[in-house]
Amino acid sequence: MLPLERHARGYRIPGSSIHIDPLEPVRYAVVSHAHGDHASPGHEHVYCTPGTAALLKKRFDYLAKFVHPIPYGEVFEIDGIPFSFHPAGHMLGSAQIRWENNGQTLVYTGDFKRESDLSCEPFELVKCDMLITEVTFGQRDKTHPPGGDAVAALSQFKDINLLIGAYSLGKAQRLTRLIADHLPGFKVMVHPHMADYHRVYEEFGFKLGAWEHYKRETFKQQRNLVYLIPPMGLQNFRPGKHFLKGFATGWEEKQRGYDFQLPVSDHADWPSLLRTIKECGAKTVFTIHGEGEELKAAPELEGIDIHILHS
Repeated sequence: MLPLERHARGYRIPGSSIHIDPLEPVRYAVVSHAHGDHASPGHEHVYCTPGTAALLKKRFDYLAKFVHPIPYGEVFEIDGIPFSFHPAGHMLGSAQIRWENNGQTLVYTGDFKRESDLSCEPFELVKCDMLITEVTFGQRDKTHPPGGDAVAALSQFKDINLLIGAYSLGKAQRLTRLIADHLPGFKVMVHPHMADYHRVYEEFGFKLGAWEHYKRETFKQQRNLVYLIPPMGLQNFRPGKHFLKGFATGWEEKQRGYDFQLPVSDHADWPSLLRTIKECGAKTVFTIHGEGEELKAAPELEGIDIHILHS
């Protein structure tokens, strides 16, 4: 039997009413993190970390009838199945989901990264018998430079502003902290859609450095400013002499057409995927959220059964 079955535009534990990252209303939703491709409103019960609960309450007017914020490492039960959350390193509150079923320990990674990130809880390796992992960058040539190095490379630009497209939740907060640490000559301005999430991060103790709301006249008149803006807004800015445009993403093809590249990713790259699979101890691995064919053929993973659960 498969460890999860595709259901409610998410996954369900077979023989139960327990869903993982469903995008349609269900009775029991166990949510790995607050991004829109993993979380949705309208459930009866939502189980997630406190950080994820706080972010989802900012995103949705009505998240669920009952919201159960569960700290990392604390065991909780749903219909007799024990679960626990463990840091995934993807963003504030992001969790790997561990549970026990039929004598086996299973782990669903959700989106994860192993690179150090001072804007969220660090990744925790969780031992298991069966691993269900995202493979967003499951291609052998996909490696990400350290985020600090990518941001520090922008120091080549002087007396000009930088307009950076970034997702409002997760990426924008990480970039704000990276700029504070690695681009000290620049000040950060953020789009209004990002500001509420910045405050939630800071309420949970993650210092992002100095930042302020975007002011159009200030951005026109001053220099050495970074304006973080959602990707859709980035497209609406016509070229200007006082700024350069870039897009923060791990996808090389999405960097094309901009004035500079900013390869900052919040997902595990190929070396991190191999390392995690080998270190977790799982003898069986299922891949989701990406292409798993290259992992199946990887000689480094010989002896481990790898299956594609869903692409």
